[in-house]
Amino acid sequence: MQKFSQKYTIIALLEDKTEGFEYASSSWPLHVTIADTFAVELRETDFIKKLSDLISQKKPVTGIADHDEFFGAAQKVQVTILDVSDELVALHYDVITLLKSCDGVLSDPQYSEQGFRAHATVQSHARLDVGDEVTLMKLAIIDMFPDEDPYQRKILKIINLQG
Repeated sequence: MQKFSQKYTIIALLEDKTEGFEYASSSWPLHVTIADTFAVELRETDFIKKLSDLISQKKPVTGIADHDEFFGAAQKVQVTILDVSDELVALHYDVITLLKSCDGVLSDPQYSEQGFRAHATVQSHARLDVGDEVTLMKLAIIDMFPDEDPYQRKILKIINLQG
């Protein structure tokens, strides 16, 4: 099997899932991406501790589904764009700042900071409808290559926003 470098993603879960939950890369739970795919040099346990310390001090964030768009090179990935609140943008920037302080490297930095567009990808089993209000109450750190398998994903840690 080809060797992949370890990468992660940080999402706000919109479905009840547990730590250790594994799923196919084509079958994500409904979520909002807070930090797109990245690598970090810090040991996984140390990074999780730093992220947990940061996130546990944050309050839940509310957003409203505003409209649908299509993402991706072929414009075939249907997403629901959230009306972005100041709190959601601040959460994103805080997580990105932490990543940078840990020498994190984003795979697609153009989608962070000024390029951040909060959205929930329409899944085969769930979606946000325009006008839906969602409260982001917990973030999850996703292992993008569990056991070096590029076709699987795994929830490493769930952190409640409870500030």
